[in-house]
Amino acid sequence: MVAFAAIVVGLTIASLLIQHPKAVVPTKPKPIVASIAKQSYRGLPVRLVIPAINVDTTIEYVGNNAMGDMDTSKSASDVAWYKYGALPGDPGSAVIAGHVVGLNGQAGAFVDLSKLQKGDVISVIDAKGLSASFIVRLSQTYDPSKGDSEVFNSSSGTHLNLITCSGDWDATSRHYLSRLVVFADKTS
Repeated sequence: MVAFAAIVVGLTIASLLIQHPKAVVPTKPKPIVASIAKQSYRGLPVRLVIPAINVDTTIEYVGNNAMGDMDTSKSASDVAWYKYGALPGDPGSAVIAGHVVGLNGQAGAFVDLSKLQKGDVISVIDAKGLSASFIVRLSQTYDPSKGDSEVFNSSSGTHLNLITCSGDWDATSRHYLSRLVVFADKTS
């Protein structure tokens, strides 16, 4: 009976992973959320606001999924902050991922992410009520199977990188063929 339950749970988790698009692969996990928050004057991120594309949504905290990739938000209308990276507003690259479409076809939080232009403003509000603002610098498309360390690792500066799916849907592999990354830099 225990073996049967383990198989059912394993199959359920596998089907959920297949349904969620694969994210860009982070190179190496960093400290856990609690230690990050202790090292910063900032609180944990709670809201993402992008006026240019009418986004005002809740931020979930995620790590890596069973495949070792950055996990995704559980709800298509929310976004997910990679808790092993920098806090938004602290030095380094904070990464937030969002869905372009939900499992039932509903629009995801990042359905219009491709419409962001250089100079658009992105704000992250933390649990202490502080806001960190970022200016879009660049949008770039990646092959998700190759990953790109510049998304998760920055040698200097304070950045916010937003990730979503893009390109064509591959019905066989059940994921999108590309990832769109919007790179933004903290305003002074």
